[in-house]
Amino acid sequence: MKIILNIIAFLFAVNSLAQETLPQNIIDTLYTKALQQRFDLQLSSGYKYFDMQNQTDAPQKVLPESPIKIRSQKELTEISRKEKKELTVYTIEYYVVNKDTVDINFGEYRLKALKRKQKHSPLAEISECNLGKKEPDIRFTWIDNRWKVIKSKFIKE
Repeated sequence: MKIILNIIAFLFAVNSLAQETLPQNIIDTLYTKALQQRFDLQLSSGYKYFDMQNQTDAPQKVLPESPIKIRSQKELTEISRKEKKELTVYTIEYYVVNKDTVDINFGEYRLKALKRKQKHSPLAEISECNLGKKEPDIRFTWIDNRWKVIKSKFIKE
């Protein structure tokens, strides 16, 4: 049993080392380009809240007039409490396939602020995030000295 656990731990370690990393400014650029691909969010009414989980807020600086709003979970809880409604919150994550290919996936969860009856009561009720798809929502590849979208489920070919 101990040998099996050691093998599993070794495989996880190799997998985490195998994933390449990219500089934060490149990730910021890809996030911004990915959000610009989401015409469904930009053209529908109301704000679309994103929880970037402290990864970056660069897209908000590039898209200031956009209905896409990047907020922390604490800020989102306050918005939900103030507006007295449940919010749909989107998440975005990346996976570096190799040095010239990056996959972007979107997820979403529902957040509803709760009235605090006691000091230790939870602040909000959060539904499960539906992330973890095997197929990327958007795939970027480094071609001709720039990042190009080679696959997007948000654009009809």
